[in-house]
Amino acid sequence: MPECRRLTVDDLTALVDLEQRAQPLGWTENALLLELVHDDAVVLGRHENGALVAYCVARSILDERWILNIATDPGHRRRGHADALLTAAAQLDLSTSSAPATSMWLEVRASNLPAQVLYQRHGFVVVGRRPGYYPPLPGGDAQRETALVMRRALTD
Repeated sequence: MPECRRLTVDDLTALVDLEQRAQPLGWTENALLLELVHDDAVVLGRHENGALVAYCVARSILDERWILNIATDPGHRRRGHADALLTAAAQLDLSTSSAPATSMWLEVRASNLPAQVLYQRHGFVVVGRRPGYYPPLPGGDAQRETALVMRRALTD
C-alpha cells in the first residue's frame, strides 16, 4: 500500500496536474506553490506506480489543524487514499509553537455528500455553515454554495 509522504517544490508539476484532473475549480499553480513553501503548512501525497494520485494540504494555526484541500485522482477514488491522508494529517506535528494541535477543522461543500461521509467516519462533526462561500460549479446551479464547517477533536 502506498505511503503518505511530504511533497516538495519538486512535486509541483505532478501536483498541478492532479489538481486539474480532480477538482472542477482547482487551486492554481501559484496557490499550490505557496502551500509547499509555507512554514506552517504541509502537503502530503500518495503515489501509485510512481504517479501522484492523491494529496492533502494541512496548515496549523495556533492549536488548530486546518485541512485546506484534499483531492484524489478520479480514477483512484474509493481506494483509501483520502482516509490515509486524513489519518496522517491528524498525526503531524506542524506547530511552530509549544502547543500541539487539539482540533482539526475543514470546510466542505454542502452538496459533497461523499466527502461528508468520509469526514464523519474520521470523527468530524458539522459545527457551522458559511452561506454563499463556494462559487458555483461549472455546469451546475448559478448560485454560490454553502460550506459546512466541520471539526474533529485531536485530544480527549
